[in-house]
Parts: sequence; structure tokens; C-alpha cells
Amino acid sequence: MLAIIESWEEEGSCIKDNTSQFLFILLLKVGMDCMVLFISLRRLNTSFMGVCGLSVFLVDVALACAFVAVWLLGPARSPVSICFLLAQASAVFNALPLPVLGLGLLDYATESRYTSCHGAPCRALWNCTLTLLVWVLAGVRSGCSAFTNLIEVEYEGGRHALGCVVQESVFVVNFSVGISVAICCVLMLHYKRLPSWLKEANRLSEHRDDVNPTLHSDLSFRYAMFGQPGADKDEEKALAVETERQRHPLYLGLTLGFSTMWASYLVMCVACELLGLAVPAYIAVNLLWLECANSLLVGLVFWLKSDWLGPYSDLPDDICQWQAYWHLSRGPVRDSEKLPKTVFSLSGKDRNPLLHV
Repeated sequence: MLAIIESWEEEGSCIKDNTSQFLFILLLKVGMDCMVLFISLRRLNTSFMGVCGLSVFLVDVALACAFVAVWLLGPARSPVSICFLLAQASAVFNALPLPVLGLGLLDYATESRYTSCHGAPCRALWNCTLTLLVWVLAGVRSGCSAFTNLIEVEYEGGRHALGCVVQESVFVVNFSVGISVAICCVLMLHYKRLPSWLKEANRLSEHRDDVNPTLHSDLSFRYAMFGQPGADKDEEKALAVETERQRHPLYLGLTLGFSTMWASYLVMCVACELLGLAVPAYIAVNLLWLECANSLLVGLVFWLKSDWLGPYSDLPDDICQWQAYWHLSRGPVRDSEKLPKTVFSLSGKDRNPLLHV
């Protein structure tokens, strides 16, 4: 795609400079990054995705500052041009998404203890090293592939323009469209029960806030279900049958939770693609996309490890309420009940904790 820097009529009059508009877009992206960064501030050093998000913010700030400096110095005194910055930035950001997703998934898959509050210094150093390596490789690739010279284009009617070749992030577009299509296919199979599940999930989220936080644990465990003391066996059997009827697969609950939080972002991305609004890579790859990708990775790993992670794992995602949808997949919780509280047994090597309902 071509970013128009200047345009003018055939006689050389009515010259229009679009540099200020590019600067405004970059500053707008930095402002959006600040808001997203504030949400995920407490887990920056606990995962590769958190460290990578911080690095994207710092690169965005550096790019905006460099753009301002080049704009103020002018083309005569500036060592680089506006086109050079836009072309290199688009090439660098275009090379980021695939390795970031791969390393993020590998980081979560190999992590045995999930916490968003504390991070081991050695792991934080390892994440910083991987992030720096990704940026270096992306920079080397951009240096070999980016075309940084201005191109003059002549339109019909005698209009001329100077443009810069910038890259569109095809991976981000395919990611957004692919995830949207997958979500629609899964939810359409159960569209009749979606309103009741959403209502139940909201109620579970409210109940979970009432649970004593000292009962949360990072330990891996399995679960055993016990009936209420003194309950009639027929009532317990009827309750078990009703619970089994109303429960659904965990992947469906996690898909519902993810789509609830990220539907507006995915719809915006799909709408831009359908309308033919190409977004350069240095804008498309931002902290909002990273948070969406992080939620996807966390939900995927939580689903694969749900047998021993449990609902009280402090997952490195501050957007989606994965725990509430975990309970939703186990069946409805009655209004008179609180969410399960975990009781651990410290004796025995292979003892499993009990989960009272």
C-alpha cells in the first residue's frame, strides 16, 4: 500500500502535506497504548506477552519522537526522511505477530505455575532476552525488505502525489477474520441457550468476588464433588441429572467468554477488511491486538490444562473472566450457594484437595 506524503496539482499549486496527519495517528496510537498498558500494568514482567507489550509501547513512543524530530528539522537537515521511518516501521511491525504468538504460546504451555502478581527474576530476564531477540530479527528483516524511497504517482486530472510504500499486516487481518469466523461457527450451534449462559456467567462473576481471596491458590489440583450434608439421595440424584443437562463443554464457555470481551474489536477489524480500509502494520500491531492475542492464548492453554489448573489459577489475563466460564461448564450454581471454596490436605504425597459445593 502507498502512504501519500504530499500531493499537488499539475501547475504546482495547492500543495497538500499529510505529515501532520501521520503524526496525529502515531500519537493516537501511543495514547491508546497507554490506556491498555494501564490495564495490564501488574503483569508486565510475569510473561513473555507482558514484556512484549511493554516493548511495543516503548517502540511506539520512540517512533513518535523520531517522527516529531524529523518533522521539525525538515527534509534538508534531517538525517532520515518521513518515508524512511514509515517504511521501516511498517516492515518491523509486520514481522512481529507470528513469532510473538509462537513464543507466547510456548511460554504459557511450559509454565507450570500461573500467577500475575509475582515473577521470578530469571524468567523475567529470559522474557526480556526473547523480546529483544524478536525485535532484532524483525529489524534485520526490515532492513533487507523495506523500500524507503518516495514514489511519484500521477492521477487522472493532472494531480500528482509523493507516496511511500508501507506494508500491511496480513497476519493480523487473517488472525482477526479467522478468529471471528471460528467464534461465529461455535456460537451459532448453541445460539438458543446463549442468553441464559451469559446471565449465569455474569452471576457467577459477581459471586466469585465474594470468595475469600486467601483461599485462592496457585497449586495444581483435581476436584471431587460432594453433596450437601443431610440431603436426600433422590434430591441429589435429581440435582445431578439437572446439572448434567445444563452443563456444556468447557471450550464453548471459553469461546463465549472470549467473544463477549473482544467482539467489538474483532467486528471493527473485520469491517475494515470488508470495506477495503487497509491499515499499515505499524498501526495494526498495537497493544490492543496483543491483549486480544494474549486472551486467546491464555484461554487455549486454560482449556488444555483445565483438569489440573482449576478455577483459582491466577491467569495472566486481566480482560476475560475465565474462572466464571469454567464454573459455568460444570453446571449452574444455585442462588443460595457461593462459588466453591478449596480446602487443601497437606498430608500425603498424592492427596488431592476437596472441593465443597
